[in-house]
Amino acid sequence: MKNWGIRTRVLLLALCPALVIAVLLAAYMSWRIAADSERDLQNFGLGLIRQLAAVAEFSTYSGDHETLRKIAVAALDESNVAAVALFDDQGHPIAASGALPPPLKTLPLSRDAFLLGGDEQQLLFAAPIMLRRYDMNDPFLSEPVTAAWPDPAVAIGWVTLELTRDAAQKRKREALFFTLLSSVVVAFVGGSLALLLGHQVTRPVLRLERTVARIQEGDLAARVPADSGGDLQRLEEGMNAMAQTLQDNRNLLEARIRAATHALELRKNEAERASLAKSRFLAAASHDLRQPLHALSLFAADLRHEAVTPSQQRLAGQINDSVRGVSGLLDALLDISRLDVAGVTPQPEAFALDTVFRHLESAFARSAADKSLRLRCRPTRLCVDTDAALLERLLGNLLSNAIRYTPAGSVLLAARRRGSQVCIEVRDSGIGIAPEHQGAIFEEFFQVDNMAREAGQGLGLGLSIVSRLARILGSRIEVRSAPGRGAVFSLLLPLAATPAAGAPTGAEGAEALPAARLLLLGEEEETLDGIAPLLAEWGHRYRRIGAGEALPDDASVAVAICGQVAEARLRNLQQRGTALILLDPSAAPELPGCHRLSRPLRPAKLRALLAQLLRA
Repeated sequence: MKNWGIRTRVLLLALCPALVIAVLLAAYMSWRIAADSERDLQNFGLGLIRQLAAVAEFSTYSGDHETLRKIAVAALDESNVAAVALFDDQGHPIAASGALPPPLKTLPLSRDAFLLGGDEQQLLFAAPIMLRRYDMNDPFLSEPVTAAWPDPAVAIGWVTLELTRDAAQKRKREALFFTLLSSVVVAFVGGSLALLLGHQVTRPVLRLERTVARIQEGDLAARVPADSGGDLQRLEEGMNAMAQTLQDNRNLLEARIRAATHALELRKNEAERASLAKSRFLAAASHDLRQPLHALSLFAADLRHEAVTPSQQRLAGQINDSVRGVSGLLDALLDISRLDVAGVTPQPEAFALDTVFRHLESAFARSAADKSLRLRCRPTRLCVDTDAALLERLLGNLLSNAIRYTPAGSVLLAARRRGSQVCIEVRDSGIGIAPEHQGAIFEEFFQVDNMAREAGQGLGLGLSIVSRLARILGSRIEVRSAPGRGAVFSLLLPLAATPAAGAPTGAEGAEALPAARLLLLGEEEETLDGIAPLLAEWGHRYRRIGAGEALPDDASVAVAICGQVAEARLRNLQQRGTALILLDPSAAPELPGCHRLSRPLRPAKLRALLAQLLRA
């Protein structure tokens, strides 16, 4: 019944009482008529047989059988009479309305009429014929006459009466038909009233249901006609008022959303314009600042080698430190810009992780020693599948950050296997990071111990670059730290089975490197003049190639300034087996297999890259 609709429920509610009443009424009437018919038939039979017994008394006493037969035949004129028979006091038949019946088997002892038996078709009554005493005193006689009548009355014979049930059965059938007809009429009237009631009650409810369904589907303009009257009409009016309120609220919200979307779009456009302006500014800064700063770093390196007196060496060292600091800050800013605009595409390869650890240990050993720190790079045989240059840069930033914020103790770089991955960790015993700052240390220009932005403590971009590099490598940096208990920065990378063919190992790094024949390509005399003395100092032969000169076939490495050398000449060098080093990679063409160095160029990076290429 839970799944029945309201129309079905209303119809059942209206029809069930009428049907129950009709069925009960028909049953009662049928039973009552049947009982009355049976009683009337029995009363009729008892009354008729008493009359027959009284009429047959004298003829039975006098033995007038012919008169008795006439009495029996005359009784057939009564309705429902099927047969009449008369018997003597011994139960032998003496007269009948038809053939004589058999003798009575057992003489009853009753002195009054009674029902002798019956079945579905007939009833059989019996009554004794009593010889009664009559008063013979005649008021007109002078003397009374005394007759010899028995006293008390005795039975001198018997009479039986057979009544048929046909009339009673017919009456019962007529009564049943009438009651059934009455039930059908009652059911029809009740059903009609139920349909009328259901139409008047369920139609408004069903309209309300359909309207609610349309509102649920989003059609807030749906309305229900308020014409049902009474409580239902007030319900319909309330539904329409609610739908109107919902529609007004939705229109108001849509208007607010459109306004907010428009405002957000304006702000987005402003942010995109600001980002574009920033990118243009940084690109201009890269082009305008890198060239003189690159030349200045090279000249500072030459000056440091040319200085003779202690004062000259001290001055050259200070100039070199200042240039290195400015270069580091500019590199950080330009790196942030390049990483944000997705200018770095990782080139994953399988390599031995110990090679990167040894490079980093060599690069940061002096910085740790200057602060009396113990730098440990735990040897490992694990291999990873990632971009070696980006990983070395990421770990270098973490080590630099750890050394800067560790006043005493040690810094550890280690790796261990974790299932199908390698977990690389940088641990320090420094000042630690409070939990409330651990989520903000990867944001730009955030430094926990430099809220006043003091000069000499960096820009707070190191960890921001680390986070971006980790995202480019398909991983993320996790940090565990507490104030005064140091910090642990960890990174998960995919494990590789074996290093790529030709990958350098720690043993190979200790071998003496052969001299290389280098080509210098580009039009910036200032930059090339700064690179040339360094190459000569490192024992390499080099040759500067102009735009119209032919390319030699015996060059090992070519250093080219991007944007000033045709891409065809670079591809020609690659086809001859010459390794390419491209400066100013923001303008570098898409050449697979080449190496890129950003400017201002650091001599140590150039020398390390040349060593790596010669090992390969």
